Amino acid sequence: MVDIFVYIIFIFIIKTNGFLFDDKEDLILLPSVAFRDHSKISSTNWIVSNQEWYYEEDPLQAKVMEKILEKTIEKDFDINRIKLFTADGQENKKVCIDNFNQSICTHTDHEGRIKNTFQISKNEIDQLIQSDINGTKILYQQSVFNKNIRTIGEIYLCDDNGITFISDIDDTIKVTGVTSSTETLMNTFTGSYKSVLGMSDIYQYWQKKYNATFAYLTASPDQLYPFLREFINREKFPLGSFHMRHFTWFDTNFISFFMSNNYIENPDIYASIYMKYPNRIGKIFIRKYKNDTIGQQRLEQIFNNIPQENWATFEIGSDLPKDIFLV
Repeated sequence: MVDIFVYIIFIFIIKTNGFLFDDKEDLILLPSVAFRDHSKISSTNWIVSNQEWYYEEDPLQAKVMEKILEKTIEKDFDINRIKLFTADGQENKKVCIDNFNQSICTHTDHEGRIKNTFQISKNEIDQLIQSDINGTKILYQQSVFNKNIRTIGEIYLCDDNGITFISDIDDTIKVTGVTSSTETLMNTFTGSYKSVLGMSDIYQYWQKKYNATFAYLTASPDQLYPFLREFINREKFPLGSFHMRHFTWFDTNFISFFMSNNYIENPDIYASIYMKYPNRIGKIFIRKYKNDTIGQQRLEQIFNNIPQENWATFEIGSDLPKDIFLV
């Protein structure tokens, strides 16, 4: 049986500089992950699931959204972040991965998105593989048919015997303020993203000690990926795959998302995952606010059926153990 231990880390805390009418088109490729194919005993292939979005910006709608948000929150918002929420997904467009031995092509859906699963041969892996401090990965080139649009994507290799840290982003490694809708909007659309104290240091330590891979799982929409990636790079967090939602300014759930409990329901989700795969989850760490007695009580209720030694709370990075021993 394949043993892949997973550490789950998540949150529980229950300028405008010009306006150009330039309808830019581009691709957003989320870093993805590949696993060995065990459907056949003799298979040496890897299975990849990737997520991407092909869009065209709508500067006029972006300006309208900016003014609405600024009037509502009374803050200056980052027009570059807003542009991706008002952009139009390009439907039924052909996009291809064109640096493999054979091109892999597919078409975007009605939102301009692609969620694709495909196989990569061991020979292709061997030709494209790269190893650095962030782990083992391959790079692929995605292009839009009959357009001068090309983007480089990353696929991280998650081998059979290893450790993966699955980390939330909002209020786990990045200050978001998810218990306040106003703070969430401000910390999402204004200013530079700020890191939770000490989290980058402990993640770097774990990566080196365990040769671990990282996966960032967040309720945030994938339009924020370019800015979250800049934050990850700037704060020197380990790179890894990203797993995100998608919605736009025109969706009815845009504002309702920030006004709802989407961000704070994670404890229940991860508790249920542990109950389903207890032998594959090494430990769950949950960040909470200081002196959050009510939150602690709720956590103890949620994790009532999970052994106490398999989960713990923390406030900053230095609260987390440097050395984790797997049983």
